[in-house]
Amino acid sequence: VMTIKKLKPVKPAETAPAMPVATGGATIADRFKLDLPDPNATAARMVGKKAAMAALIVGLVALGLAGLLTFTLYSHWEFLKGA
Repeated sequence: VMTIKKLKPVKPAETAPAMPVATGGATIADRFKLDLPDPNATAARMVGKKAAMAALIVGLVALGLAGLLTFTLYSHWEFLKGA
């Protein structure tokens, strides 16, 4: 037999810091700023060599499949046009 567990009501936070009201388009950029790497730090690869090679191979396979699909659709269109 399944029973439903009743949860206690949650009290709202009493001292929640209020967000400042944002105006203008620059606010979005400030809110979602990316953390830039330190230019003085030692140069480190962001992506590993194996991961980059795997992404390249998958990309080339996808490009080949897109080309094959395009050729197939064009051939079928030519077949229907000739009928």
